[in-house]
Amino acid sequence: MSNIETIRFPVAGMTCGSCVNRIARSLRKLDGVSHVRVDLRHETATLSREPGLVTDAALAAAVADAGYQADLGALVALPTAEPRGLLGRLLGSTR
Repeated sequence: MSNIETIRFPVAGMTCGSCVNRIARSLRKLDGVSHVRVDLRHETATLSREPGLVTDAALAAAVADAGYQADLGALVALPTAEPRGLLGRLLGSTR
């Protein structure tokens, strides 16, 4: 099973929805990147990645190619939710 991590980092230069779409498209093109969400209001990009396939430098280059600036120095790793069965979700169990 592959090691997936979810990260968030600031992106400078966004001013509209087209900016959001450009950045998201550029990040989604990278092998090993999934679940991309770009937030104009908070000026951030959140995504899931396989660190062995896509580096911070590759993420920064993809954002730069779209015409914006990623601040990977301020990257935050987010907790990854563990999948639970239906009964566990209904009962609030962590198993």
